[in-house]
Amino acid sequence: MKYFKASFYFVRYDILGKIIRETYRQFKWKIWLLSILFIFLFFLSQVLHLIFRICDELFYRDFKKIKIKEPVFIIANPRSGTTYLHRLVSLDEDRFTYTHFLYTFQMTTSFVRFTAIFRWIDARSGNIIRKVINQIDKALWGGWNDIHSMRFDKAEEDEQVFAQALMSPGVFIPFPYLHLIHGNKFLDREPIEIRNSVMDFYESSVQRFVFATGPNKTYLAKNVMSTGRFKSLLQRFPDARFIYISRHPYQALPSFVSMCSSMYRWHSPEISDNSPAKKAWAQLGIDFYKYSREMKTTIPDNQFVELKYDDLLRDPKGEVLKIYQHFGWTASEKFLEKLEAEKLSNRNYHSSHEYSLEQFGLQKELIYQELAETMDELGFSKDC
Repeated sequence: MKYFKASFYFVRYDILGKIIRETYRQFKWKIWLLSILFIFLFFLSQVLHLIFRICDELFYRDFKKIKIKEPVFIIANPRSGTTYLHRLVSLDEDRFTYTHFLYTFQMTTSFVRFTAIFRWIDARSGNIIRKVINQIDKALWGGWNDIHSMRFDKAEEDEQVFAQALMSPGVFIPFPYLHLIHGNKFLDREPIEIRNSVMDFYESSVQRFVFATGPNKTYLAKNVMSTGRFKSLLQRFPDARFIYISRHPYQALPSFVSMCSSMYRWHSPEISDNSPAKKAWAQLGIDFYKYSREMKTTIPDNQFVELKYDDLLRDPKGEVLKIYQHFGWTASEKFLEKLEAEKLSNRNYHSSHEYSLEQFGLQKELIYQELAETMDELGFSKDC
């Protein structure tokens, strides 16, 4: 549904209808409770969006003049180091503007200006607001620190824009319906009208944000789910730069399944690890790997660079500079110093969570059958 026009607001209500239908087919009180909360928060977010977007139209109409030039998109299969790389590259604040987690909920000029007022007040009142937000951070996201560290003031992916339009697989993280509901996993495979509407909404959101945070800077985004949108992104931003991180599927897939199905343990503990609801996440990851091969042949070489996950962890500074060399960017001394400091602070980084394929009913042989060409091209062993 378009509100006036897709660039102002667009949402796929048919996806929401399917979520509600599946919820009420399964009489589970925890899922019912979750669905009520989800619907309430969804429409609350929508109301706030409409208010801030109306304010943009009234007070900041010049955002429409912003041209998103050579945006940078970090894409990979989920659980492949995109968050780490995004936060490294975002240290180059003279070059890039990027979304903090807080801004992903409301990517509008008015919201950025609104939060700036609160920061101004907070700085003059002993940082009371910041202390409260820090406590909220711990309460809401503390349990995710070892999986995907989140804070309102940390760099984060802009997937919320697509989630607000219900065009993100992420809307199924609370609900075990990924295998039952389709239409929002691969934007590139949707009808052209849907694709254009979603991209109108996304481009407008980015324009509004860039206008408020850095009209002369390059927009930097990371988004693992955008593997299924790369054609739509390239068509809308033909001069975009893409950074792809490859990780061995035997490692990435079970980690992806575990992260996206973690809430199922709360509301549906009877759902086993090898159930269709969880295997659907693994299949989505496999499909992303396959689609990434097509991505590499579609994007011009001078607009695409590929890294390996293990190389990124071993030499983060070197891999970032590899990106800069490929795209012809110059790294400032200030940025190099930040990279070096980040390298030292994370030199012993490793995930505290290890998952096996067998845990989720997955077999190396079957994965290799589906991803043989991709794994061979990347030099990933079929036996390790």
